Amino acid sequence: MAVTKAEELTRVLFTAEGYVPPTPHLFVPSGFVAYRPRRTEYDSELILRDPETHISSNWTEERMRQKDIRGFGGVCSSLALYQSLSARVRQLIDKAGFSEFIQTLTPARNDHAILVVLAERWRDTTNTFHLPIGEMTVTPADFAAITDLRVGGEPIPFNSGIQEDLVALEWFLGEAPKIEEGMAWYRQFTRYLKKTVTTKQEAEQMARAYLLYLFGATLYPNRCSKVHLSYLPALRDLRTASRFDWGGAALGAAYGFLGDSSRTEMSTVGYWRIWELCAYEVLNMCRPASKSLDLGILPRAHIWSKKNMGEKKGRGDLNGFRIYLDELRPS
Repeated sequence: MAVTKAEELTRVLFTAEGYVPPTPHLFVPSGFVAYRPRRTEYDSELILRDPETHISSNWTEERMRQKDIRGFGGVCSSLALYQSLSARVRQLIDKAGFSEFIQTLTPARNDHAILVVLAERWRDTTNTFHLPIGEMTVTPADFAAITDLRVGGEPIPFNSGIQEDLVALEWFLGEAPKIEEGMAWYRQFTRYLKKTVTTKQEAEQMARAYLLYLFGATLYPNRCSKVHLSYLPALRDLRTASRFDWGGAALGAAYGFLGDSSRTEMSTVGYWRIWELCAYEVLNMCRPASKSLDLGILPRAHIWSKKNMGEKKGRGDLNGFRIYLDELRPS
């Protein structure tokens, strides 16, 4: 069987000196989809593809009570772990471009009713919410303003075969993690973060272990609580890792996973918190009382942090949220 160029590149043996991540960048997880602007002209039947399989197709009282879309991952634990690290390791993570995003990861309410009502309005064929006033979505600019992760930059380098190279894993992380199907349980990296750091290399290895935890628990979580090791090549030089399109990958994954939930009623993954923040920030839906709505605060997620929020109105009121969206006006 002929070996493709991409496969050939992923089989190159690892050497730490002069290591260059393989190309092209490809995302193995099926939920990762690239952001594509909707075409100017489109087939109206495409938007309503298989309407009977969409969760909005049956709003009976019994079905309403059964719906329960939750978010996977450990948003708060990512912040707590970051705060427990030494200043030396945190500085490396900050240079990689994740400092502000991590600071926004305060306790989330994970309001299931918000996720349900938004999934009911979401169409996976357009990656937009279909509302009485028209279509809307979380745009790349919205995502960047809310999270401080820009959408754009260089493609994320990716190596689908790195889990088979123990020498590479030990160089990147200090020791090879337990692996299943190319992925590692992200919780095992908490053990890595308890080591004593004495050298620059050890500090870099701990920073990479933390970022794998962050990806698995918060930014790119999946339903199996594992993280792809294929991200490691992008973390070779933490000083320049910020040039990669982490925000674009997270937004694309969020689109894909919410689309999956809109068809299956399964709990959503990816950075699902963006949908709650969008409900507060953009739709003004069940917005908690906030001590400050200063438009100059960036990233916007800081406004909705636990320390800045008061009591949230309408928590869990699915029918109330539906009525609210039905009565939205352009103003």
